[in-house]
Amino acid sequence: MSQKNGAGSTEFTMVWALSGALAEAELITLANAGGIEISRRCTDAPELLSVCAVVPGTHVLVSAQLPRMSSEIFAILTIHVASVAVIAFDDHQEALARSWNAGRILRADHAGFDLLSELRQAMLVSVGVHEKKQQHNPEKVGQVSACWGPPGSHGRTTFAIGFAEALGKQGARVLLIDADTIAPSIALTLGIDEDVSGIVVAARYAEANALDSRSLANCVRAIAPNFWVMTGLSDPSRWPEVRAGAMEKIVDRAREHFDHVVIDLGAGLDELDGELGINLAPTLVPRRTVVTRTVLENSDQVFVLTRADALGAQRLASVYSTHSSLFASARRCIVVNMVHKSDAHQIQREFGAICAALDPELEVRYLPSDPNATAMVKKASTLGELNSRGPLIKAIGECAGASLRGRENLRRRKNVDRVPNFSPLVQFLSIFRIHTDATASRNG
Repeated sequence: MSQKNGAGSTEFTMVWALSGALAEAELITLANAGGIEISRRCTDAPELLSVCAVVPGTHVLVSAQLPRMSSEIFAILTIHVASVAVIAFDDHQEALARSWNAGRILRADHAGFDLLSELRQAMLVSVGVHEKKQQHNPEKVGQVSACWGPPGSHGRTTFAIGFAEALGKQGARVLLIDADTIAPSIALTLGIDEDVSGIVVAARYAEANALDSRSLANCVRAIAPNFWVMTGLSDPSRWPEVRAGAMEKIVDRAREHFDHVVIDLGAGLDELDGELGINLAPTLVPRRTVVTRTVLENSDQVFVLTRADALGAQRLASVYSTHSSLFASARRCIVVNMVHKSDAHQIQREFGAICAALDPELEVRYLPSDPNATAMVKKASTLGELNSRGPLIKAIGECAGASLRGRENLRRRKNVDRVPNFSPLVQFLSIFRIHTDATASRNG
């Protein structure tokens, strides 16, 4: 942004959003006298975000009391602007600004506060939220495993419950979170009868910057020794109540209190609610899959479940090539579900070839067909409670054991796109000629 020199000239221009600040008029007078031109004054967060999207690269001063501001909007704001600072007048306002992940907070109530020098210093700092985000130390915090898959990939919930149960039986303190915004079903599967949604309550605590160990305990329910559950949405239509920033805080807080956090996610990542032609304020457009994206980006391990047939192979290739960059730094495992014993050899050979083409470092595991999967809902029980020696719980237990062993040497891989043009490979695999009459899996 151009600057002018000389007495009485404008040093730089800014956009201010100080609605709610009692000293706004006094601050504007000080700024004008110091050569700062206020090119636009905004009354709330949506207006501010729209202005900065139209005129990117500006400098912004925001009040900690700005209406409708949130961590999601603040994150998008930092992408569009050259610098952004938040002005606070007490400890409560500073805490609110920190809940937005604000990198530069000005305390106007402190003795010796100099508005002009603080603003000049703030302009020297780029406040990218993602650059400020600290990397998790895998040795000191709990590990996050996401259970996800393409549309039609039945069995995510069954696998998530069985995986969490197996981790708990092997000595890890485990929290299972139902973050499926499309068809949440963990509470129904386990026979948990409650009207209060654990994830919604946790999201409210997170939005209020009040999600501590005590409030987190109020949002979970003990299922078995070392095994807790945070129930999902009581009604799928309530998905807008769980925002991305709140979900990220829930995951971060859960890491601090559990050895392992297992998260059941909705299938796919394509938006179900449409897109607007103009994207001036993207955080104001409801997106049902934002929770899924947030979890995948913050996971240490991602299990991608798929059907053991041609349709599953095609959808796996499509979603992996499109979305694997979201979790490129995580350990990735393809889980082929509902493998019938008579077809096991052929399925393993062909899906092994598919996954090797997608990424040579991909781990692949196979879950056998097991009637206990459908009995879970009927009897409101876990797989271990139904049959601790069944083939499905045994296969999932092996996944859990590998995950616990892998934590010791967990390493972050570089974000390298190894996904080739996959369509020709899938077309020539004989997998398209088997299971033509197979029924859809009912695992999950």
